[in-house]
Amino acid sequence: MYFAQFGTSTLGAARAGLGNPWLSARLSLLDNSKPVQLSFGIGVGIPVGTGTAQGNGGVEVAPKVTLGKVYNDFQFALELGALVRSGVSFTPVTSVASDVIGSQISLAGMVSTINPTGPRGEFTVRTFVSLAGARPGVEGQIGVRWPVGDVELFASAGPGFFGEPGTPQFRGYLGAAFANTPLTRAPCVEGQPYEIADCPDLDKDGDGIKNALDQAPLEAEDKDQFQDEDGKPDPDNDGDGVLDVNDKCAMVAGPKENLGCPDVDTDKDGIVDRLDKCPKAAEDMDAFEDTDGCPDLDNDADTIPDAVDACPMQAGVVEERGCPQKDSDGDSVMDNVDNCPAEKGVPENQGCPAAQKQLVVITKEKLIIKDRVYFDTGKASIQKKSFLLLDQIANVLNGHTNIALIQVEGHTDNVGNAEKNKKLSQDRADAVKAYLVKKGVADTRLKALGFGQEKPAEDNKTAAGRDANRRVEFNIVQQ
Repeated sequence: MYFAQFGTSTLGAARAGLGNPWLSARLSLLDNSKPVQLSFGIGVGIPVGTGTAQGNGGVEVAPKVTLGKVYNDFQFALELGALVRSGVSFTPVTSVASDVIGSQISLAGMVSTINPTGPRGEFTVRTFVSLAGARPGVEGQIGVRWPVGDVELFASAGPGFFGEPGTPQFRGYLGAAFANTPLTRAPCVEGQPYEIADCPDLDKDGDGIKNALDQAPLEAEDKDQFQDEDGKPDPDNDGDGVLDVNDKCAMVAGPKENLGCPDVDTDKDGIVDRLDKCPKAAEDMDAFEDTDGCPDLDNDADTIPDAVDACPMQAGVVEERGCPQKDSDGDSVMDNVDNCPAEKGVPENQGCPAAQKQLVVITKEKLIIKDRVYFDTGKASIQKKSFLLLDQIANVLNGHTNIALIQVEGHTDNVGNAEKNKKLSQDRADAVKAYLVKKGVADTRLKALGFGQEKPAEDNKTAAGRDANRRVEFNIVQQ
């Protein structure tokens, strides 16, 4: 960068004038993209100043090295310089033998604001040490710089302290600087304002991809999350149609119903977890026809658990161990309710021939009897007129071994002592059980239980009600 520098200086209170103009050049050794900046410059003072302000009256040369760093909105710098010139004594003027202006070295500290498109201020403090024996001095300068295209205009002024006459009491500068790049361009320093196009090697959004290659230099791409190198945040990196902000597996494609994650089949039953109502319990797809993913306790929905269902894929009845009902004798009465399943009969006589009047009706819950079991009054002895009924009950049970357990229940009315009534009902239930066992019904299929007057079927306030309450029931407990 080439620039011209002009100034005025004073010698005592009465000496002032135009100093020598300077022509300088500076070369950047470390540019603004580096953590620190380093430059070397050299200037030449042309001896055309007026009066004593021009110094020694000859050519002056000033080499200098500058080290700078940008921090926040400021640039700080240290400058080590030298001024090489022939010596001239001002003793005749000042009457001080050491007042000789000659070569010197200087150290300056500078701070300036950063504004790539407008004016910026600067402040400099510089100390001089004479090599010709003059007293050292200090000078301060406050200035402003204003870029105009390729030119930067500047002006500064400030006082000097000590070291007269080499250090003036006051000095001002006016000048212009010329650069080989536009001075209005912001320096390429990360953390400071700059134009992205001017700084291709920086990384504006800090995602590890340089500006020149970053398709979205102002939007950081998460390199730990996304696999491409375009520098652009990917709304749907795995391309599964689920935006990454909602995608639980942003790097692996998966269906929307599974929040973007791949389908998995935890229980390995062939039904993916999002469709499997029992994802941790495998369904046997060879044995069952549905696809809910749950092991089927009753696949044919006939209320019979498949574990004991002889026909788990066909709805059936308990009496046939879960298989469909059948009519072995072809009389249109299904075997499970047919009192004579091996003998053709008529429906109105429970599947038995009409000549054999049936007093027993089979249901799922009980054996309904069309007559009653008669006992001697106050006793548990069965009267003969009940033998036909009990024989038919025995035949039904022997012909329907699917009925695993019958509860023979004895009941009484509320006449008399409740305890005696309960004992009488138990004795009568035991008597009926004993009769059926003699007729070939397995003892393990019968359970006798007396309830006394605890479970009336009718109101005990009437004779008809009390008569109805004196009864024996045959309830099916287990098929």
